[in-house]
Amino acid sequence: MATKKITKTTIATKAEPIFKESVYNDKNIQISPRKLRLLVETSKKLTVLSALSKLKFTNTKSARVLVKAIETAIATAKNNYNLIPETLKFTSFIVNEGPKTKRTDKSHGSRFARGIIIRRHSRLNMTVKGQIK
Repeated sequence: MATKKITKTTIATKAEPIFKESVYNDKNIQISPRKLRLLVETSKKLTVLSALSKLKFTNTKSARVLVKAIETAIATAKNNYNLIPETLKFTSFIVNEGPKTKRTDKSHGSRFARGIIIRRHSRLNMTVKGQIK
């Protein structure tokens, strides 16, 4: 008994879009992580351009820091990886604690944890994913 071979031919109509990631890291931001996380939690659910437009109208220091970081991430993705800015989305948006600076202030006496003043800093890690041109 003879068997037939069935071959499939596929016609390439359109190429599937290729996605790539771009990473932004900032290791020393002069703002406490708690203040920065408040805006990160709301903007991580949005697309990159809509988060940027929303943060430009927010009047806080953390919003100004995030606007600069997002603009840098968009420029890096566009220039280095040839990604389309309209297709960018956040894949990860993490705020961690950075280095602390401590100093004593004897004018406060025993208040403020024995006169020790702690300046908190943040680390920001942002990964953006988008479609290649």
